[in-house]
Amino acid sequence: MIHRALSEPCTFALLQWPALVGLLAITETGPLWLALRVLLGLWLTLMLIAAYAGGRGAGFGNAMLLQCGLVAAAWWMHPSAWAFAWLAAIPLLMLVAQRLRLQRMEMAT
Repeated sequence: MIHRALSEPCTFALLQWPALVGLLAITETGPLWLALRVLLGLWLTLMLIAAYAGGRGAGFGNAMLLQCGLVAAAWWMHPSAWAFAWLAAIPLLMLVAQRLRLQRMEMAT
């Protein structure tokens, strides 16, 4: 059970960030591109809701939401060196999310 608590932040990141970057990267217009943006938006929304559900708690969901915000900020600052400042906080949030999951797991037992 401890491996699940340690791996969930990474799993959520792998499921959320490609959809987020896809939403930010698609700038073309047309019905197919619009449908793709809607699907990516729905996927990202469902993954963020799932981060709050399943007994994970609001702290874990907030950490995942903040990580998505940091990835979006790094995307928008990409040509500058400030993008690395946003990305530097992500490992810290991963650690916070893992500790919150472990804490929640210990409280449940």
